[in-house]
Amino acid sequence: IVYERLSLTTNNVYDSILDLLECLMGKTGLFRLGCTGPRRLLRNKLGMEMEKDCYKKIVLVAHSQGTIISGNVIADFNDRIEDKEKYTEEEREVMKKNMSKLEVYIFAGAAHYMSGKYVSHLECLSNRGDVVAVLGHIFPNILKKVWRNTRGNGIIYDDCKDHVETSNWGHSFIPHYLAPLENGCFSGSKLATEYWLKNSQEKNESETSPLISK
Repeated sequence: IVYERLSLTTNNVYDSILDLLECLMGKTGLFRLGCTGPRRLLRNKLGMEMEKDCYKKIVLVAHSQGTIISGNVIADFNDRIEDKEKYTEEEREVMKKNMSKLEVYIFAGAAHYMSGKYVSHLECLSNRGDVVAVLGHIFPNILKKVWRNTRGNGIIYDDCKDHVETSNWGHSFIPHYLAPLENGCFSGSKLATEYWLKNSQEKNESETSPLISK
């Protein structure tokens, strides 16, 4: 995927148990009154970039635990738009305008909350055989209201376009998502048609993407 500017935000891996605990706390809302470093970093960076008039569009791509962090940051921004007591009408309108620049693409969504209410476009792409995605994006609809977080909300994925490959397995970003995307899976995805495949074909239809080949 080629952009004029690409910014990478990573979530450091410390220990399997600590990472799982961080995922659980981020997903269930135990960080509601606090904030992890990666969440704070993404919120600050994204907020700062959205304020720049030189950008008409900002594309956010997240995978796995990154979807939890991204979902929570989107929730933070949505709160700023909807909280009439804490924020002035002007502040809320500015945030709403900034959010309209944002396109969000979620792979293997593990987030408890993912809303496209104020962004210009939201896509959630998952493999049916991805256990992590089953805990979020493709969790059985009948049970989504049952698994509640500390706010009392069930799993929410609203105002988004769902792309689920029913016969695909695997969770790793490049081999199980980007490679199939390049090979025609996730049909109808805007990420594929307007960014990934478009740039790949313009370069050389028979050449593997530089990102895939590394």
